[in-house]
Amino acid sequence: MGRHSATCVAAQQRASRHGSQASIGRVGLLAVTLGVGAAVAGGTAVAHADDSVGNDRGTAATRSVASTTSATAVDAGPSVRAFRRTGKKASVDTAVADTSVADGPTSRPRSVRKNARPVLALLKVVRQEFETAADRRAERAAATTDVEPVTPAPTDQVSTQYGSIGKWMVEPSGQISDYGGQREDGKSLLEPVNIVIVDTKSTNAFQARLRLNRAMRASGFPPQPIHTGGFRGIINGKAYRQQPSGLLQGYSDNVFFETNNHGRIFGPAPVATPGGYVWSGTFSEEEWGTYQGRPAHLYVSSNVARDALAAKMVASGRATCAGQIALDNAYTTDTVTTGDHDGHAAVLILT
Repeated sequence: MGRHSATCVAAQQRASRHGSQASIGRVGLLAVTLGVGAAVAGGTAVAHADDSVGNDRGTAATRSVASTTSATAVDAGPSVRAFRRTGKKASVDTAVADTSVADGPTSRPRSVRKNARPVLALLKVVRQEFETAADRRAERAAATTDVEPVTPAPTDQVSTQYGSIGKWMVEPSGQISDYGGQREDGKSLLEPVNIVIVDTKSTNAFQARLRLNRAMRASGFPPQPIHTGGFRGIINGKAYRQQPSGLLQGYSDNVFFETNNHGRIFGPAPVATPGGYVWSGTFSEEEWGTYQGRPAHLYVSSNVARDALAAKMVASGRATCAGQIALDNAYTTDTVTTGDHDGHAAVLILT
């Protein structure tokens, strides 16, 4: 009894994206620092700070700023062009003096106030880049946070139209059945309920057991030997013994030494509406093999066995299918797994 479980994790590109955003933020901040410093020193020098910006995401904004300030530098006269060729500070002072008109004794040159506007625009763009990058990092962190499911308990139940159905097959010890202690990738293999059978015609528990066993035999799932027993299932808060009740028996569609779909059914419990009974069951496909050097039934699939039982009962005319109900009992964590079980139970109505 071993289990097949396959999980793939692909999350290798987040680091590169985060790194590129961080680089953009650093270059943008450098652009702001150089631009503001140049604006304080002299108006036309801002054009050189803008030209040095390497932020691809802010290209449109920085080009606009650069073109505006470059135009001002051309109008300033040959001294600015000389500054660009020689880098002499005297050229900058001359350019500012030639192009400035004072508004009063304490006013800054008009060219300085004009060239400060592109710097403020650039500052706004870079600040928005920082805020956008931070928002995206927060969204990714929220989307990729793994929330560990609550640890399952043997008494877990789900309220349905047929009553409160227990999620698990329970061992005689009271713990969730774990396939005889077998492990897959170091994880415990839990055995979930994946079948619900409703009998609307039986008037007592004895008749309900008789009708169930007849339906199972007619569907090709008679009691078969060499299957562990003594399990229980919970319905409406009460633990019910398994059917079949024979020693080391389980319902199965093949002999124990070949691949077979097998399981146990628990009940009968009175249904929520007057008259009739409800059963729950745990079925899985298994194959004969060895585990830790000993002969054992190895887990193959939960969904295959569930669907096989439903199909054969409907084909036999002993039941109709009422779809599936969600039991929320599929787990794959660092410590436990339910194999390929999808968290749903097939509902069969006995005819």
